[in-house]
Amino acid sequence: MKRIWFFALLAALLLTGCGQQRDKHPEWPEEWMRAGDHLAAETPEGFVLSEYNDAFAPNGIWYVTWVCGAERDVSNAEGEEAVAYEAQLYLLLQECRSAADAEKAVESWIARESTTYETAQAADADVNSQRFARLELLSGSAENPYSHGAAAFGVRGSSAISVELLCAEGFEGEPQELLEQFLSGLHYGD
Repeated sequence: MKRIWFFALLAALLLTGCGQQRDKHPEWPEEWMRAGDHLAAETPEGFVLSEYNDAFAPNGIWYVTWVCGAERDVSNAEGEEAVAYEAQLYLLLQECRSAADAEKAVESWIARESTTYETAQAADADVNSQRFARLELLSGSAENPYSHGAAAFGVRGSSAISVELLCAEGFEGEPQELLEQFLSGLHYGD
């Protein structure tokens, strides 16, 4: 009898689609790139989606990149080949256990940014009902294919958000303006 109940329960679970999650924001357009259940981003004008990575979603981490301009092959200090573009935009969302943990993640990201780029002093900005610490990335190391850019880091509830716009020498766009446009195209579903 126990075996019958077990198989009946298993069949019920399989038939009800217990592995499928309900879309928490069906009102959001399909073309918005989602990071987690409560953040979506519009593709910025002039950029194309390069990578969407939710492999670490079970750990609460989403990673999306968009690129702009011609690609070129580059190699790092270890001789590893990679592809760089005129500009690349990165969005990283990390869901943390608490707002305090999200703050710590943001602090860590800001500190790490200054090891890769010379940065201006962080400035607070409110964009689209979200507070960010914004950094101007003034110059990168000689090995870095991206010479300058802009970054923004924020906490939303218990999630940490990182946005980086990295630009190669000769990129004609204004990083701070492009970052502002991207941040204005983020959508939150609290």
